Amino acid sequence: MGNEQSIVRNMDKRTARREYASYFEPAIQRYRQEFTAGKHPTAASSRSDDGRGDRGVRVCVRKRPLFPHESGQGEYDVLTAARSDVVVHDARMHSNMRNMFLNHHCFGFDAVFGEAAGNDQVYAGSVGHVVQGVAHGRAGTVLMYGQTGSGKTYTMSAIYEKAAYELFDSVDKERGEGDDDFTITVSCIELAGDKCRDILHEGRTVQLLTGKNGEVQPYPVVEITVGSPEELLSFVRLAASLRATEATGVHDHSSRSHAICRIFVRRGPVGGHEGMLQLVDLAGTEHRVDSAEHDAQRRKEGAQINSSLASLKECIRLRAAGDKFVPFRKCKLTHMLKAAFSEGSATVVIATVSPAAKDTEQSLNTLRHACIMDGQGQGNDSATSSHVTGGLTTKQDLGEIDVTGMARERIRKKKAGIADDGPGWAPPPPKPEAAVPPKVAQRKLEKAREAAERRALRELEAARLEQLLAAREEVGSN
Repeated sequence: MGNEQSIVRNMDKRTARREYASYFEPAIQRYRQEFTAGKHPTAASSRSDDGRGDRGVRVCVRKRPLFPHESGQGEYDVLTAARSDVVVHDARMHSNMRNMFLNHHCFGFDAVFGEAAGNDQVYAGSVGHVVQGVAHGRAGTVLMYGQTGSGKTYTMSAIYEKAAYELFDSVDKERGEGDDDFTITVSCIELAGDKCRDILHEGRTVQLLTGKNGEVQPYPVVEITVGSPEELLSFVRLAASLRATEATGVHDHSSRSHAICRIFVRRGPVGGHEGMLQLVDLAGTEHRVDSAEHDAQRRKEGAQINSSLASLKECIRLRAAGDKFVPFRKCKLTHMLKAAFSEGSATVVIATVSPAAKDTEQSLNTLRHACIMDGQGQGNDSATSSHVTGGLTTKQDLGEIDVTGMARERIRKKKAGIADDGPGWAPPPPKPEAAVPPKVAQRKLEKAREAAERRALRELEAARLEQLLAAREEVGSN
C-alpha cells in the first residue's frame, strides 16, 4: 500500500459504522423495503407449525425508536420489525478496511412490536391474557429483558398501569357473577447481587422460604391489601422510586437490580383459591465496551447480573422445552421465580432492543438469548440450528470504498481549516471514581436509600402512608 499506510487507519466496528453511514444506511433502507414487501426469507415462517402452543412460555420483542440525540451523534436505525420477525442489519468492514458488507440476521418470535407500536398494542399482544388468567386463579409471570437503555423500565411502567386496571376490572366482573369476595395484595422485592430486600420495608433483608405447598415466598415481607388500581399503582411507583440505580457508560440511571412486583388475587377467605402475577423488571445487560470505565463495584454488579440472567435463561429454556427438571435453585432470582417454571403457569418474556448502530452487538446478543429462551434450536436439529448463532443470516456485499481518498480529503480539509462535516461524536464516558472501601460504599448506599425513602414518603398520600405503616407494623417495625 506504500504511503497509504500513513493515511489508512483501522477502526473499531462502532466507528466504522458511523464513518461510512452514507454507504450502509441506504443499503439498509433498501433491504428493509424489500423485506417488508415479502421479498426475503423470514424466520417466523419456519417456526409456525412446530407445536409450540402448549409450552407455557411466550417470547415477544419490542424495538424502541431512535432518539434524537443518537441521530445527532451519527447513529442510524439498524433494526427492521415486520410481522413476527425482527432483522438486525449488522454493518461490517472486511479486514482490508476497504470492502463493506451487511449481515442481515432475521429472528422469528411469537410477537414483534416496532417503534410505531404503542403501549396499548404491546400490552394487548403480549401480557393481556396472562393478567386475565391471574384473575381466575392462575399464576402468571412477565419478564422484561434487554440491554441498558433499551426501554425495559419504560415498557414495564406501562404494563404496571394497564395490568392494575385490567386486574380490578376482571375481579369486578367475577364479583358480579357470584357471591365470592376477592382480596388483592401487593409486595415488591429487589434482588441486588446475592441480597434479597423488601423495597416497601426500608430495604430490609428477607429470606426465601419454601412452604408446605412447595411455593417460594420471601419472609418477612410487607404485603399491602389494596382496594383500587390507583392504590395498587401508588405502591408500585413508590417501590420503583426506591430501586437501586447507578450511572453507567450507557445510561445515567441504569437499573442495577432486579425488581419483582408480586400481586396476589385471593378468592374467599384466607387459604382460599389464589392467583399470582409476577412483574419482573430485570437489570440491564451491558456490552464490555460500555462497562470498560466502570469501577470495581460496577464491574462486580455487572458480573452478578450476568450470572443471574444466565441462570434465568437456562430455566426458561428448559420450561419452554417441557423438561421435567428445572434447576431453579441456581441463584436467588430463579429461586424467587420458581412459580414461572411450574406446570400450568403462563410466562411472557418481552425482550427490548435498541435500533442504534452502536448497539448492534448487544441487540444481536439479546435476540439470540431470546431465541434460546423461546426453545428455538433445542430439538433434534440443535447442532445445525442457525437460531443459536444468529437467526437466518443473509450476507450482502456492498463493494469497495476509496478509504485512501477519503482520508486524504480529510487531511486536505484539516490543512485548509475547513470543518469536517462527518458525524458528531458522543462524549467520552466519565472516568471512574477512586476506589471506595466496600464498607464505606455500603454506608453511602444506605444513606442514599434512607434519603430517597424520606422524600418518597413525604410525597405519598396520607391514606396510602397510613396503609404502608400499618403493613410494616404487622411484620414488626415502622
